Amino acid sequence: MTRIWKGAARMTLTIRDAEGILRSRLGEPVKTSTNYVTGFATRTGRVLAIDRVASETRIWFQPPAPPSLGGVRLLEKVSNANSNINGPLQPLRDPTTLRVEVDSGGALNRFLDWYAGAESAPKAVTSGARIDPSAFRAGFARFQELIIANSGRPFSSFSDGLIHDWESYKPRLRDHALVLLRAGDWSEAGIGSGAILNCVVEAIEIQDSRTNLTNNLVFWQNRFGHANRDHRALLEATSNPKLRREFEALLFSLFRGDADEGGTFDRLSELSDGKYPLLAYLYFLKDMDRFMPIQPTGFDRGFRALGSDFSTLRRCSWDNYASYNETLDALRLLIEAAAGLKNVRLVDAHSFCWLFSTLLKLEAEGALAHAEGQRDHVRYLGGREKSIIAMRLAVENAVKNANGQIVERVLKNKELRMTSAELEKLIASLLDLQDNRCALTGIAFQFHGPAADKNLLPSLDRIDSAGHYEVGNLQIVCQFINFWKSDRDNAEFQRLLMLVRGLDAGL
Repeated sequence: MTRIWKGAARMTLTIRDAEGILRSRLGEPVKTSTNYVTGFATRTGRVLAIDRVASETRIWFQPPAPPSLGGVRLLEKVSNANSNINGPLQPLRDPTTLRVEVDSGGALNRFLDWYAGAESAPKAVTSGARIDPSAFRAGFARFQELIIANSGRPFSSFSDGLIHDWESYKPRLRDHALVLLRAGDWSEAGIGSGAILNCVVEAIEIQDSRTNLTNNLVFWQNRFGHANRDHRALLEATSNPKLRREFEALLFSLFRGDADEGGTFDRLSELSDGKYPLLAYLYFLKDMDRFMPIQPTGFDRGFRALGSDFSTLRRCSWDNYASYNETLDALRLLIEAAAGLKNVRLVDAHSFCWLFSTLLKLEAEGALAHAEGQRDHVRYLGGREKSIIAMRLAVENAVKNANGQIVERVLKNKELRMTSAELEKLIASLLDLQDNRCALTGIAFQFHGPAADKNLLPSLDRIDSAGHYEVGNLQIVCQFINFWKSDRDNAEFQRLLMLVRGLDAGL
């Protein structure tokens, strides 16, 4: 029998490292972790929880007491009245609950071998989860350099600074999408009717001026042809009864039933022609604590910069997606250690990796300026950011000089229905969504700089020229295209462009 331990001991196993071992052995927590408790369950349903505020690594578990295990000490005081021990962890509030103190990773593994048995034998670490800590530290230092170059101050928190300005929209976008998804209203009898697909498409095609939200996690807009839309298969399934029924059965099972998540993912991949961003977005809507959106090219760039050779490009499968989320999960603890933060979420690790990748891309394109020894409040402007500010100023000037006054003619009334900061953020989002290309021609933009072709600079255009500067009515085009288009109807101008392309093709 393990002896009762009354005194304190010097611990070598941190709580963070203990949680990492528990995750690798038992999977994800059985309920959302709090600042005080993280709980897990074995496959047979036995639960245990780790005290996150104790100075030592202490674990509550269900009886009986363990045999003598090196580095594992049974504590006399259980102290299990913690209100955070609830829900699936409620059995640990029972008077018979026990608590141990564990002093090393090996000791914790021995305890788990006993408590969970062979079912929790250590899993083989996937290639996606291998991130060398020293390589990460070098990558993190590089990340800080780029952050300072762009914003003038280092990263210190996910709740402010550049990373908050660029990335904090994702949970809010998800909340909005779930309202549109209305999964709670779905019925099994409605499978095949098209109602479920309509809800899913609505939850994807988000461009809401009231909330200033645009879904840039999926390429859904019809800018470069229907074939390039990530959710094309869903749209086509609405008019194909057999495909519609299969899609809706899979989606119902995913959001309302007890789906085999891996099997469902792989079948959806087959039906959607391997549109990885679409599937990752759907799983992100299902559970933000376990699943993240993906843009393969961008995240692969970020992973390489952090010392991981894990790749997602053209590898849309459940195994790859599971490894992708494991990689982001492994990053959480590394970010906590490097930045001195606590409780970094999976979505935070996602934001970190995506922002790092984006800054690396901007630097490679010459759109990110570097400066040293400047004050924190200085804003460093690269070519892309200069172009964003130029577009914002042009809009503000146009609105100022086109408020219906009479000069030689009556100008159209134009309103800017957002703040300057919101406009800059929207312009940056549109550039990302359009992959830094003209919305009407697909021509790659050039950004402000000595060698830039002014005709190819980006210019903000109202889709409906009679409308206002607001979310849903804006696109970015080449400067010469905006000049040619003037106040013509957008669809008519696109038709004329297609005629020109037809003539070119026939020469």
